[in-house]
Amino acid sequence: MYCFSKHKNSTFYFPGQEIFLAGRGTLSWKNRDVALQQEKGRALCVIGSFLFAFCILAGKFFSVYSGASVVVAEKENKIISLDIKMERADITDRNGILLATSLPSVDLYADVSKIKNAETIAAALVQTLPDLSYKTVLKKLKSKKKFVYLKRQLTPTEQYEINRLGFPALNFENNEIRVYPQGALFSHLIGRTNIDNKGISGLEKTLNKKLSEEKENIRLSLDVGVQNSIRTILKQTVDEHQAQGAAAVLMNAKTAQVVAMVSLPDFDPNKSVGAQNAAQFNSASLGVYELGSVMKLFNAAIGLETKKFRVSDTFDASEPLVLVNHKITDEPSLRRTLSLPEILIHSSNIGSAQIALGVGAEKQRQYLEKFGFFDPLRIALPEKGQPIYPSKWRESNTATVSYGYGLSVTPLHVTAAAAALVNGGKYAVPNFFADVNEEKIPAKRIISKKTSDIMRAMMRMVVLKGTGRRANVAGYEVGGKTGSARKVVKGKYAEDNVRTSFLSAFPMDNPEYVLMVMIDSPKKSKATHFQNNAAWNAVPAAEKIISAVAPQLGITPRPYEPSQSAPYVRRILAQ
Repeated sequence: MYCFSKHKNSTFYFPGQEIFLAGRGTLSWKNRDVALQQEKGRALCVIGSFLFAFCILAGKFFSVYSGASVVVAEKENKIISLDIKMERADITDRNGILLATSLPSVDLYADVSKIKNAETIAAALVQTLPDLSYKTVLKKLKSKKKFVYLKRQLTPTEQYEINRLGFPALNFENNEIRVYPQGALFSHLIGRTNIDNKGISGLEKTLNKKLSEEKENIRLSLDVGVQNSIRTILKQTVDEHQAQGAAAVLMNAKTAQVVAMVSLPDFDPNKSVGAQNAAQFNSASLGVYELGSVMKLFNAAIGLETKKFRVSDTFDASEPLVLVNHKITDEPSLRRTLSLPEILIHSSNIGSAQIALGVGAEKQRQYLEKFGFFDPLRIALPEKGQPIYPSKWRESNTATVSYGYGLSVTPLHVTAAAAALVNGGKYAVPNFFADVNEEKIPAKRIISKKTSDIMRAMMRMVVLKGTGRRANVAGYEVGGKTGSARKVVKGKYAEDNVRTSFLSAFPMDNPEYVLMVMIDSPKKSKATHFQNNAAWNAVPAAEKIISAVAPQLGITPRPYEPSQSAPYVRRILAQ
């Protein structure tokens, strides 16, 4: 504020000069500058003090914050890398994907001696856990036992709700629960555990000691993606043909490692399943069946290996073959002279029986035993079927076994035997573990490489020209053999109730995998021209499976071959 006086002697004040300091009178220019400098110094001193204090506090703050961050980070790291040791180890597929694992859980129990209001507690428990029975819970709570389980393996939500009830007599016991992340996908193979986490079926049972006592994680040869593809296609086939069930086995022909094995119907091992539930039956490794014309492959191989027959031999199938009380016939179109390859291509019962009778019962039995058809497989599964064969091997048995009747084996038996047919003649027991290579498998030679080469050439011709044409997947050189066996119903073979099969391998110029597909009781329909043999159901299913899984298995497609038989087939059969 500027102040002016009208009097001559009045004093003129500059801004701020009207401020008087006690005892100092009016500020002169000199005094004013000194005062301002002093005040400025004081202000700077105060500001500096605040800044210094702020820096100290900020330093302390950031130091504490940084330390807290480290602690938090350490805590977070501990949480993230928290390794909870379960009592039972994991099972994974060959790529490390979890098939079975264990998670922490609790069991609800009661100290009956502390219970004075059993009815109230029972009512509250049943309301909280609806799957419990009031009568059962009440009976337990009124028992004379000090310790009674009320429910095993509670979920965290269930445990929280029980805690909210506030009954001191209710307590929890730490436990673990077995979980199967893939659901029903591997139900028959992996199996399941009981309420006490002990294996009761499948690999869970066989490997119980390794998983529980040795706590050794198991990595299998199975592949989740391949298994899922096969199961999906099989389910579609069962639905399409209104079949009772189906099974499929995919095995590495060189290492005998099982890559996929499906049995339908199946079940979810995460859910409670009745002990007698039909879905628990493993039709791939436990069920034994007559396989029909699939057996003609092994019969032909025996004929060649014993040198009783050659590829160039011919067989007169113009008339039915009559044995004691038994007549063997073919379709009218096959009643002519057939070559050995044609017996397989067109599936001649008469021709196959002639090969078997020429070999003789003794040699036939000897080689069927080499193929593993007389004993349960020595596999790591408790569910393994015992083959059924004649107690007395008569001439009629020799003939009928040659085309798939009178001998019952599992699909897994047939898959393992077929691997020997195409891999150069070496047989190995199927295995389910990833850490196995071709050099380590205990394989034994059962047929010569020459016989094996001829067999894969003839299997390829079955797909190119015969009953397996619908399985000719372009680029993958598929070979195989069909089979349709009538089922026994009330002690007699039913006319229209059949079990169909297609046994295949691919690629036939250098076989890597063997695939067995079996369809149980497919129905006739307009879409199948009212046929229910393998060519209309098992073969198309195999074609879809191979189309889906061959790329997953990393198999490079072969160049397209427009001719009716591949060069290697002509070369082999010309030997």
